[in-house]
Amino acid sequence: MHHIFAPDGLAVVVAMDHGITWGAVPGLIDVKAAVRHVVAGGADGVMTTLGMARAVRDELGRAGSIVVLDSERSAAPYGVEAAIRFGADAVELKVFPGSPDDDKLGELRELAAQATSYGLPLLAEAIPVSFTDVEAHTVKNIANAARICAEAGADFVKVPFAGDAREYRAVIEAAFVPVVVLGGSLAADPAEALQLAADAIEAGARGVVFGRNVFQAKDPARMVAALCEIVHKGATVARARELLAAEGSD
Repeated sequence: MHHIFAPDGLAVVVAMDHGITWGAVPGLIDVKAAVRHVVAGGADGVMTTLGMARAVRDELGRAGSIVVLDSERSAAPYGVEAAIRFGADAVELKVFPGSPDDDKLGELRELAAQATSYGLPLLAEAIPVSFTDVEAHTVKNIANAARICAEAGADFVKVPFAGDAREYRAVIEAAFVPVVVLGGSLAADPAEALQLAADAIEAGARGVVFGRNVFQAKDPARMVAALCEIVHKGATVARARELLAAEGSD
């Protein structure tokens, strides 16, 4: 996973797979330009769909590529094989532990075996029950979801944040694989996203995977750079905000 995580073992990844669900999303209309911006800001990785991965593979530079297989019959060999052809450094599958309608845990186990056979790391995005049932996103449920995915064979897991940094350590302890925290909805103030990143790192997370809070930011490259200050350099939120404001005044 060294193509996703920096030498310090931490990662700032930008999720850009929204088009598979929402179509032409603001901030991702020109996908090549969007990727160039976040790579310029220092992103360690970019998460895309198969189609986007093919389109932007020449724009990634040193950044790693995580290809989502949620809509690609992902347990089938062709999903992994296609991701590799398009330069993937890892693949991803979303699962919803606790949902009566979710049947993807079996698929996750099959995909884990398939990805392992190709030497390709697997990221499991584990959302308790559903994206919209936020009341189910408790520390306990998130910890259980992360553990279930680790047991199924995921190499690292992406989960929501809940509680505070002290409480969230239970999630880190439950998962015996690296945990990265998702950013969720676009925050009204960029400082909220910066604080989320700081809390996640303080709790022991190995990084963040932010989408709209980066590619829909006023300046995506500078937002990535501010996140990198927190994740990789241990900067305070106040310091990251100062850097964002100072750069924005250029």
